[in-house]
Amino acid sequence: MNCNVPKRGWMAGIGGCPNVGGICIGCTMPGFPDKFMPFMDEPPGAKLSSGAVGLYGRAIRALRGVTNHTLNKEPKWRHNRPELTTGYQEVRMQERKHSS
Repeated sequence: MNCNVPKRGWMAGIGGCPNVGGICIGCTMPGFPDKFMPFMDEPPGAKLSSGAVGLYGRAIRALRGVTNHTLNKEPKWRHNRPELTTGYQEVRMQERKHSS
């Protein structure tokens, strides 16, 4: 390439694609962008990849719906009453002796 941006910078000696970690795509070269259209063409296999990702996304969305429907519920002990309750059930010593 005949571009001097990496040496002189883009504006006031600062910047330029290669100076900030980008790749040079030849934007200052004569004939850009017509001569360099492969940068803008669709890559090979893009339609197949897009279709596969779309099917995968639909499957994951359906599985999330099943999970939300079956598991995303409030516990039975949670309610809107004045007493404080939990899911814990106390087992007293007498009940333990009788059950043994």
